Amino acid sequence: MRKQSLEFLRQLLNTPSPSGSEPRAQRLWCDYVRDFADEVVTDPHGNATAIVNPRGNPKLMLDAHMDEIGMIIKYIDDKGFLYVQRIGGVDPALVAGKRVWIHTGKGPVAGVVGCTPIHLQDRTTEKKTPKLHELYVDIGATSRKTAERRVSIGDALTFADEFQMLTDDTAVARGMDNRCGAWVVAEALRMAKERSPKCAIYACSSIQEEVGCIGATMQAQRIKPDAAIVVDVTFSTDTPGIDVKQFGEVKLGGGPTISIGRENHPVLVDRIRKVARKNKIPHQIETFHVAGGTDAQAIYVQNGGVPCCLVGLPNRYMHSTVETVCLKDLQHASELLACMATDIKTGERFAVKI
Repeated sequence: MRKQSLEFLRQLLNTPSPSGSEPRAQRLWCDYVRDFADEVVTDPHGNATAIVNPRGNPKLMLDAHMDEIGMIIKYIDDKGFLYVQRIGGVDPALVAGKRVWIHTGKGPVAGVVGCTPIHLQDRTTEKKTPKLHELYVDIGATSRKTAERRVSIGDALTFADEFQMLTDDTAVARGMDNRCGAWVVAEALRMAKERSPKCAIYACSSIQEEVGCIGATMQAQRIKPDAAIVVDVTFSTDTPGIDVKQFGEVKLGGGPTISIGRENHPVLVDRIRKVARKNKIPHQIETFHVAGGTDAQAIYVQNGGVPCCLVGLPNRYMHSTVETVCLKDLQHASELLACMATDIKTGERFAVKI
């Protein structure tokens, strides 16, 4: 991986971007793509789009969401402890004992999620996972008044874990879901620009996927693409305790996945698989996920229907603070999108023949 590209990924993953509070990460993304995009635009809600060859035909949308899961302050008690609600799919079982940052208008405030020492827990009863509203955040305040001098109801929280390399090509961070996808579409745009594509490429960094695929819906309505490829993380099922007969087999380092079924347009899927084979790009095949969804589900029903395809980045330990990816998978995904964009012919459309 290029030194500049790796540094961009590191910065992106270390920049907080909980759903509804993405501007800092979006500014970083926009600054990066301005070096090669023909045009960079943002909308009033904070979505960002980088465009190459805007007069090209067809319009190809490459989408990934920028937001990460997090929490938001719901209540402050008389002792100055903070109570929160989730932003996106936060697992309460993984929250206790974590360090957090509270993002205020005056800057970040450090905190910890409290946990009762095992010595003081009642061992005569079955231990149950607390509900999120039963957990509290300690910022060292001594009263509600002193806490309110530093934080406010509605301030967003993210976990303090940051980017780290486990091996030369394996990385761990919170929020790989899905800032590594935003990295992929930016890199794909950069590589495609060097190859003079015939189509117009709209690389989108969309907001608020974790709370309802909101940004991608806005983007698709505005761009009106002829086809869309969505990049998001997918479940790497190669760790202990996961039944591949139920969830399918996806391996870390096996290449990006191409999904089949439901929101994945069969003609576009067939086209991108041929491009992958033609360019000898490692890839894996998986079916659409019965539980959960991605921006692809929002995009493919817009404007009377958009041919859409989901490209997945294998990710271990999703929606935890130690999400783990293989950098080679990210690179291969970028190459796949760039090859697809430059393989599309002028005026090409994707339609099911009846």
